[in-house]
Amino acid sequence: MNSKVLRDGAITAGLVAATATGLAAGCSGAAGASLDESGATASALVSPDIVIRQVYGGAGSSGATIANDFVELFNRGSSAVAVDGWSVQYASATGSSWAKANLAGTIPAGGHYLVGLAAGTGTGTALPTPDATGSMNMSGSSGTVALVTNQTLLSCGGGAACLPNASIRDFVGYGSAVQFEGSGAAPTTSATTAAARAGSGCTDTDNNAADFALATPAPHNSSSAATACGALPDSGTSDTGTTDTGSSGDGTPTRRTCTGNFGSGMSATYGRLDGFLVSIINPGQGASCNGDANHVHLQVLMNNSVYDIAVNVDSNTGTPDVDFLKINHALQGGAWSEGWHTTALLDYANDLGVHSGDFAVTTPSSLTNEVDADLSTVNHISVFTTGYSSQGGHLIHREGSNHDGALVLQPLSASPQYLLFHFAEQTF
Repeated sequence: MNSKVLRDGAITAGLVAATATGLAAGCSGAAGASLDESGATASALVSPDIVIRQVYGGAGSSGATIANDFVELFNRGSSAVAVDGWSVQYASATGSSWAKANLAGTIPAGGHYLVGLAAGTGTGTALPTPDATGSMNMSGSSGTVALVTNQTLLSCGGGAACLPNASIRDFVGYGSAVQFEGSGAAPTTSATTAAARAGSGCTDTDNNAADFALATPAPHNSSSAATACGALPDSGTSDTGTTDTGSSGDGTPTRRTCTGNFGSGMSATYGRLDGFLVSIINPGQGASCNGDANHVHLQVLMNNSVYDIAVNVDSNTGTPDVDFLKINHALQGGAWSEGWHTTALLDYANDLGVHSGDFAVTTPSSLTNEVDADLSTVNHISVFTTGYSSQGGHLIHREGSNHDGALVLQPLSASPQYLLFHFAEQTF
């Protein structure tokens, strides 16, 4: 079944959308930890730049996706980093015997670096040209990978904690590994799955369990397009973007790099989008992500595609002030369920008991700040949309059948919060 040695057991998100508060905040994280011999945690510094982005050890296993094991590195920082004299090292999930692949060259900001490792003898797509190579035969399910700023083999493992260590730039334990950063190891991988870092590699909270999720192996090398982490508002816990109705709340917000490529699953002029908020783009920021001067754009992940939702906070004609109101009300149109719900209609007066005189006048800048603050901890979101096109629409302006737009926060709770918008020139 497997020509490689399995060292550690079995093989195991259409309307205009948004970008997020603190667009220039870039990738960020908090200190993480690793277990020492006594079970206590040991701190590790968040890497400001080079991190381990993907780990795949399934080459040679039956049904393997990729023909070689590989480790992909990524520069989440804002400056190029030379890795001459560095190494990627591997040990088994419980072992202390390390092997290495030596590194050389420079990884630009947002750049990828592919370390090709042992080949299998069966199925699998060939790797892109590696930037460095090694002979390590990684486990397809569980193991330990370290990015080291020298080429001296590590001697930790077993009963000796690997962290803290000033020479270790990043550290990933996956599967049943006993050494890892944070509260737990990255997931158990297989012949068809890699452990992949959240936020397209930008997220680093020094917690392997939170920073990594299973994904189809997709190795990138130095010739691959760069990924800009500057558009990421934060480095929250990764979310798969699949139906999550069992959750009791929004959880830690997921944020990703904003995009200009949007899904096509919204096909009606009005409906409710239930999804996961992944980016917020403020007026005047992120034009390449569909941003503009008059809207806060929310990018929402639904059924593995991103949708662009335009929150109108200003106008280039007439009275620019926007009237704004927040209320709590049961979710109109049924419980939150990921997808595009064309039968979930909303009318402020009839459905929520809200009239034009209930709104408070809010300046565009104040409204932008209000929306940013309200969305800062949002993961799940419902959006009542008043128009549709292949590229986007508006939330605030009333649709022809008197249906209104709204953002709904905490839509999984018993009494979600509605953010309601109304231009002074609009009547109802």
